[in-house]
Amino acid sequence: MAVIKRKRRSESFNAVAGREVTPTEIIEKAKLDGVETKPLDLESLASKLGIIVIMKPMDDQVSGHLSLHNGAWEIVVNSLHHWRRQRFTLAHELGHFFLHRWKCQEFTDTVFFRNDEVSPMEAEANKFAAELLMPEDEFKRYLQEVSAKVEDLAEYFGVSALAVRVRAKKLGYQGHGL
Repeated sequence: MAVIKRKRRSESFNAVAGREVTPTEIIEKAKLDGVETKPLDLESLASKLGIIVIMKPMDDQVSGHLSLHNGAWEIVVNSLHHWRRQRFTLAHELGHFFLHRWKCQEFTDTVFFRNDEVSPMEAEANKFAAELLMPEDEFKRYLQEVSAKVEDLAEYFGVSALAVRVRAKKLGYQGHGL
């Protein structure tokens, strides 16, 4: 009698959604679930998590929000903002989902990198978003093997030049051409 062993499938997104996880863990789960990770397909990731993503015009000072409605999480992103800012907003709101949803059922974000006067939760969501969109290993690999130009990095990762500069600074890089 032959014994067939089933491959154990990695922890599902549902299990991941039930606890705090790192951006690295999320990217690994996304790869296993067939979600594009270069650059990360945030809409597919949100969908796998059961999060509804809505794009709609909002006041310019509001980038987006995460809220719980009738038992389902919903992320609304300002459709009037540049598509790269929209990506960062979506990643930021996913940061709130993974890190803070046990503390609050609604998050409205009006600023990201505009000043240093952000709450600890906003700073954590910004850091999470930067790590999710620009993983350290991939960021360094691109810098060393492809280009050290801020604009090239921004294009590759689908983020703003400012987001690239902030991420580079956090990783110890400096200068106009990194």
